[in-house]
Amino acid sequence: MSLELSELVEDFVSTRLLSKVELDFLESELWEIFEHIDEITSLTSAPTHISKELKLKEGSSWQLCCAAVLDSARPQKESRTKELQESIEKNSLL
Repeated sequence: MSLELSELVEDFVSTRLLSKVELDFLESELWEIFEHIDEITSLTSAPTHISKELKLKEGSSWQLCCAAVLDSARPQKESRTKELQESIEKNSLL
């Protein structure tokens, strides 16, 4: 997990604002996660208040929080959060 990823998620939770460059960075981080999910052995949980603010389950990973931020800031037809959650479950990373 990138330290910047967690800082940007925290910033978004606090302000509900991120720049285009910051959102692009989160998009690239999330893309890397999807591309290498089968190589990941564990995920770090975000603090409860972060998960709660993003309407995720307590103990959700920083990566899932990243997906939720992007779903909120840059909505698209398919939920990134749902897609990542399914991928996490498929790869037994809970």
